[in-house]
Amino acid sequence: MMMGYDKFEQDLEKACGGVQQEFLKRFKDGVYLSAGGSNLETFINDLQKEYETLAVNFIKVNGLENDAAARKRVLTVAKQYAKKCTEEFSKIK
Repeated sequence: MMMGYDKFEQDLEKACGGVQQEFLKRFKDGVYLSAGGSNLETFINDLQKEYETLAVNFIKVNGLENDAAARKRVLTVAKQYAKKCTEEFSKIK
C-alpha cells in the first residue's frame, strides 16, 4: 500500500461530506432551481470535480505520474468513494 493512502481515503470521505453540505446549503437557499433528477446530476458533477482534484493531487504528491497501475488504483478508489457518496446523498434527498 502507498504512503499516505489512508489519508487519501480520509480526504475522499471528508470531501463527500463537504460537497453534500455545500450542495444542501445551496439547494436550501434556492441556488438550484430545477426539477427531477437534475439536482442529483448537479451534485454528481460537483462531487466529480472535487474527487478528480483530490486524485490528481494524490498522484502528483506521491510521484505516481509514471506508474500506470498506481494511477489506475487511485482513480478506481476515487470512483468507488464517489459511488458510495452519491448513494448516501440520494438517501438524503
